[in-house]
Amino acid sequence: MIKFLTITIFIFPLLAFAYCPVCVIGSSVLVIAGYELGVKKIVTGLLIGGLAVVVGDWLNNLIKKKFFKGQDLLVIVLTFIISYLPVKNWIADYTYLTLNISNYQKFLLIDKSLLAGILGGILVFIAPYISKWITKKRGKPILLQRVIITLVLLIIFGLILQFLF
Repeated sequence: MIKFLTITIFIFPLLAFAYCPVCVIGSSVLVIAGYELGVKKIVTGLLIGGLAVVVGDWLNNLIKKKFFKGQDLLVIVLTFIISYLPVKNWIADYTYLTLNISNYQKFLLIDKSLLAGILGGILVFIAPYISKWITKKRGKPILLQRVIITLVLLIIFGLILQFLF
């Protein structure tokens, strides 16, 4: 399964002719390396969420025509769902939250890897804004600045989740 996923991830960017294959390949390498190195499921969820948003953003750049308002967000959300659901059974990391409502206790089951995936998607989504801010402060961009920022954000938050949860 991992070999098929690796081959698919590395061949697909070459066939799609997208605008940022380095972002997709970098995020893909983090996901595969994290899974193979045995990092916690919550970190793998973070990386898959980041990868899903990178791919969704990539697909948005391939779609030249905008059919309706919010199309970009829909593509990113659908890409996230399509990326997360197939691996959900392998990376699911459930915990529960107890809610005291009147005289009853309600238990809410939460998938930590799904929440981490959403966080990973948010990190990838804000990376271009951080990149623009750095470019504005420096006056010029660093080579592969957006890719570096994306990967550094994912690695920093992955380390935080690995050691705190």
